[in-house]
Amino acid sequence: MNIFKNGNLMVVTDDWGVIDESRDVATGIYLEDTKYIARVQLDIGRVLRKLHTDHYWYGMDNVYLSKSVPDALHYDIEVVEKFRATGNNLEVELEIHNFSMQPVEINVGYEFVRTYEDIFSIRARNEAHLGIVEKNHNADMADKGKEYEDETTKYLIQDSLPSGTVSVKPQEMTTLNGFIHLDKTLKKPLLFKDILEDRPVQFEHDPEPFYNPVIRQGLRDLKALMVTTEFGDFPAAGLPWYATIFGRDSIIFALQILRYFPDIAKTILRVHNAFQAKSENDFTDAVPGKIVHEVRLNPMSIGEEIPFKSYYGTVDATLLYIVLASEYLEETGDLSTIGELLSGIEAAEKWIEDYADIDKDGYIEYQSTSRIGLTSQGWKDSSDSVAFNNGEIAKPPVALVEVQGYLYSAYRSLSFIYQKFGNKEKSHKYESLASELKERFNNDFWMENEKYYAIALDGNNNQVNSISSNPGHCLFCRLIDENKSEHVISRLLSSELFSGWGIRTLSNKMKRYNPFSYHNGSVWPHDNSLIMIGMLRYGYSLEAKKIARVLLDALKKTPGLRLPELFSGLDRKVTGERAVEYPTSCSPQLWSIGTLFSIYEILES
Repeated sequence: MNIFKNGNLMVVTDDWGVIDESRDVATGIYLEDTKYIARVQLDIGRVLRKLHTDHYWYGMDNVYLSKSVPDALHYDIEVVEKFRATGNNLEVELEIHNFSMQPVEINVGYEFVRTYEDIFSIRARNEAHLGIVEKNHNADMADKGKEYEDETTKYLIQDSLPSGTVSVKPQEMTTLNGFIHLDKTLKKPLLFKDILEDRPVQFEHDPEPFYNPVIRQGLRDLKALMVTTEFGDFPAAGLPWYATIFGRDSIIFALQILRYFPDIAKTILRVHNAFQAKSENDFTDAVPGKIVHEVRLNPMSIGEEIPFKSYYGTVDATLLYIVLASEYLEETGDLSTIGELLSGIEAAEKWIEDYADIDKDGYIEYQSTSRIGLTSQGWKDSSDSVAFNNGEIAKPPVALVEVQGYLYSAYRSLSFIYQKFGNKEKSHKYESLASELKERFNNDFWMENEKYYAIALDGNNNQVNSISSNPGHCLFCRLIDENKSEHVISRLLSSELFSGWGIRTLSNKMKRYNPFSYHNGSVWPHDNSLIMIGMLRYGYSLEAKKIARVLLDALKKTPGLRLPELFSGLDRKVTGERAVEYPTSCSPQLWSIGTLFSIYEILES
């Protein structure tokens, strides 16, 4: 699969640059989580032989050969088909080269199949493990024409592709140009739709510091991920399935790259401030002050068959939002921007006080109120990701170990922000709350018999005793007591968690361990990123560099110099020279791009 995007229109092709969903269900031309076109194929009235395809973050070139007459001794016609995404447009250029000794007439045309299919339906057909969608929304809409309307939305395809008969003289070239433009109009106003802009990506960077080819590839991928909004370019979570705004993903990425691209962090803060929940809504897991988990414009979300139009089922994004605001302020000194966001920070603060601690024990928990929302609301959001070592699923409300780390960081961040704004009383309050939390946490989550932290406390405040990567995030947050850090780091790098390609999400000794699962034994680069930064913060630079180097080893063996979203937890001794990629992981993926900068920093430190 190959993907290109420069704005909000996205093109997914197979490995040969073919747009035809009969070859690969994901291929097609998309806008705003809807596949408009399932097949686009050039026809010149004669046999075309594909020579090669060149892929770019913003487009692709297909090069074909053909013959002027069927019995020609050699191929003597070259056709170069260039696709370029720009905003909501796909520009198409055909260059036809005639290397024969006589004029040729070529009948140019394109075959179309129009579909208007929901990306959740496509993903369900492509990724059986998600199990979210039971029906194929708009499955009957193949070749429905250039305009379509349902209960909530009007869809429009405008196209003027190269067509007709063209004559090309010997040893000359003719160029034909055309375009496809996609448009979506909602029948009711919606904030996400209102802030989108039909334009190419504006993000630019100074290439001088980024001589490394891996980093340069990551920056090209970052451009492809950008969603163009009135606030600026906002990085989507991953292509093709998450080409939209996500809370946790974007904020963690912003923390990873803040030192290099503070303007991206600023855009992320401003967008999340705009989407912050203002009222309670059980269907979308919204309560006042909460930062959004994801927003979508696909038909099923707009029609409220599923809750993802604006969905708030995340226990940690609000905490991380506060942390990012503080880190941004410390990095840039930009009091003006944080001042503009202060009401949103105060709303997030009130969410911690009024809603986040469900059972009032001083820890933050999650428990979905939505009938079809996410049952697990940490970063490991698979329904089976929080379990005891015997495989039993933890019952909510669940207090995840890493979320308490984020809470500790949020308290310290609030203390810093209020100190900068001259509110000494609140600054002292949150410094005290952070100290109290650290003391309680290191008692309540610590499993003395394991010399390690539980992954969570369940609804009865029992320690959920699986050995997982989650406590490593508490190194990143500096929540772990110094006298326990050596035990944690030693366990993270033991053979049960360290695969040789990185740290597994779950120990290979646990009942639910599966190296090909999404969250129960796989290796996630971003998870390792936060852990190795945490190791560095506790003075374990050699251990941090060990993880950085094996992630680089994995990257060097993957196509396109990219770290995928995740790969299997199989031991390096078993896989040999290459990490085994998870079959349906996103690539490019935002966190994994951010991890490149973490690797760069750690190896340069």
